[in-house]
Amino acid sequence: MSSVVEFFDIILLGIFIILSPAFDGRFYQKPSPALVKEAENAVSHFHSILHIFSQRFIILLDGEPVSHSYIVHRMLAEFAAAAVVFSQAIHLAQERENNDEITFCLFIQQIEGILKGSYPTIFSYYSNCFGHGHKHFIWTGPALKILLRTEALNSLISTTTMGELLDLPSHPIYIPHLDTTTIPLPGKRHDRGDSFDSADIQPRKRKR
Repeated sequence: MSSVVEFFDIILLGIFIILSPAFDGRFYQKPSPALVKEAENAVSHFHSILHIFSQRFIILLDGEPVSHSYIVHRMLAEFAAAAVVFSQAIHLAQERENNDEITFCLFIQQIEGILKGSYPTIFSYYSNCFGHGHKHFIWTGPALKILLRTEALNSLISTTTMGELLDLPSHPIYIPHLDTTTIPLPGKRHDRGDSFDSADIQPRKRKR
């Protein structure tokens, strides 16, 4: 994962693992405990890989040291929004031929259930992306650099900056009151997630 390409390969694989229950019909009925455990273990291994990565490397984004969690959460929210937008487009195209509304509604409920249950801090950002018809499944932010973490680099970052940012001032994703206008669905209401899950640390504000 020392290269940008390898890093994004792992991130995209992890995102698909996280959202896989929405793409797997077995999760729409009562999934077996073994299947649920398998999915949970896969997600746990993904986060373990990220933890090891963060101990060995530092990410620079727009010249700022940024926590890997920002990249992961931003891509997760945008990927989820793109998946729902894509699914909705298929649903609208097939609407005249058959009534597939329940399937689409179940899909969006699965996607949003995963985000609300495990990543509530980015639900508002996901809603905003969905409402604006986000269609990209890949990284949409500025180019990033991956540097080997050393004592000298750690000292430089702690001396000259506020440390590794948990949110990017130029493109924040943890703001609880984003414009979350979404495409209306029959009987569906989009709530705003404004709490942080226990694994997250509230983003620090940089001094200007």
